[in-house]
Amino acid sequence: MSASRVRRLESAPRMAPRRAPARRERGRRWVALAALCVALAPALAAALPAPPAAQTLESAPVRNVEGTTCIGANDLARLLDATKYWHPEVRKLELRAHGHRVQLTADNPFVLVDDATLRLDDPVRSVDGEFQVPVQLIDSLPSDSSESRLLYDPRRSSVLVLPPGGVVGTPRVTSGEGVTRIVFPVERPEDAAVVARARAHFRVRFTGFFAGTVPDSALPAPLRGLVVLPSLTGCAFELRLGPEAGGFRIERDARARRVTLSFARAGGAGWEAFAPEGPPGPRRIRVVVIDPGHGGGDTGVSAGGLLEKDLTLVLARELRRELQRRLAARVMLTRDDDRALSVDERAEFANRSRADLVLSLHFDGFPGVLARGASAYCPPAVVGGSSESRADAASAAAPLLVLPWREVASRHAVESRALAEAVLSSLELRGEGPTRLREVLPMSLLGVNAPGMLLECATLTSEVDRARLAQSDGMAALASAIADGIEAWQRNE
Repeated sequence: MSASRVRRLESAPRMAPRRAPARRERGRRWVALAALCVALAPALAAALPAPPAAQTLESAPVRNVEGTTCIGANDLARLLDATKYWHPEVRKLELRAHGHRVQLTADNPFVLVDDATLRLDDPVRSVDGEFQVPVQLIDSLPSDSSESRLLYDPRRSSVLVLPPGGVVGTPRVTSGEGVTRIVFPVERPEDAAVVARARAHFRVRFTGFFAGTVPDSALPAPLRGLVVLPSLTGCAFELRLGPEAGGFRIERDARARRVTLSFARAGGAGWEAFAPEGPPGPRRIRVVVIDPGHGGGDTGVSAGGLLEKDLTLVLARELRRELQRRLAARVMLTRDDDRALSVDERAEFANRSRADLVLSLHFDGFPGVLARGASAYCPPAVVGGSSESRADAASAAAPLLVLPWREVASRHAVESRALAEAVLSSLELRGEGPTRLREVLPMSLLGVNAPGMLLECATLTSEVDRARLAQSDGMAALASAIADGIEAWQRNE
């Protein structure tokens, strides 16, 4: 409040108190405010971003017709993207889609699929003017790449359109000779990816739909938990491992159509290391600094009419709003307009702000058109090939470790690696992948004294990534996915 405003208030004549009318007036105001909140509630709810959802597959309900589980012919045509042709004189319905045809006849168990005649256990029924087709037919439909693949899921009482990855079956867990193995039956083993390597949150993603069940019996060590995670691009599993787990290995067998995850109590040659982990418990985030890459005359990557410097600023603003809504933290941008900043200026801004987290936003670009997805860069969380962080090495080897000021971000390497794991895992589960993690100190973190990462949020030279960003909610969805990862990193559960 300004000094002149204070003086005016002090010089105003004092009025005699009128408590009762004042209370009535305040009451009327509260009633009016409450009515306004009620009126605005639907609009406010619609304006808030929706929470993360599980994979949304196109589906249709089934119904029981005289003891037979059936799907309506109209729904079947919709799922197959088929055109319907009705022949009333013989009461036949023909569905044509992508060079295939299915011919159905009322009260007849024989169905013509292309040039093959199939006999179902029950006939096609006509109910209320619509054919009801036994779901048994689903397994006999063409399965080439031109036709949608369908699956009857009794748990949902629905017929689903499968994703390109097909189906993931029930995992089988075995243990022996110091190694615990989990075998996943999958149709496309080559798509399996480990998206988080921490023992507490080890995650593997598949492009298929999970049609199995999670083992409910006691799990052998070092496994302590196995749950299915919601994913927009297939399915994912999170494993909780005990500290005795020494290393892991993933094997993809295309011929046997399976993926095997193995965990050894003793690591070593042939076994991959887990991500270094910081102390347990929630992390404190008071200040977040978001650094939109490039700016001014430095446009960054240019592709499809999009400039990296513009996208990083748009995304930074979206992410600031998202984090301010979720976190009790101050969120600051190194630049909030189109201007160039040096590496030193960005680092100085973060350090002066006493940042608890620094996120440098960029978009990638490659000469080839096949590259797509997101990449994260963080300081290496290893010293001389061991799994110790620099901070751990300093405390073990000497009371003081002197680092060049430009490498000060290495002090936070373990926390930065955990942040990168959390954000990339969130991007994978929200359909913003594939993702890659590079343990290299990025230029944008030189001199930054805080946990942080450089995130190449998407690949602008990829038509798939550009189309996703160009959607009406593309940037908001990307910001929401990044915020999910930051929240998971803060919880550190």
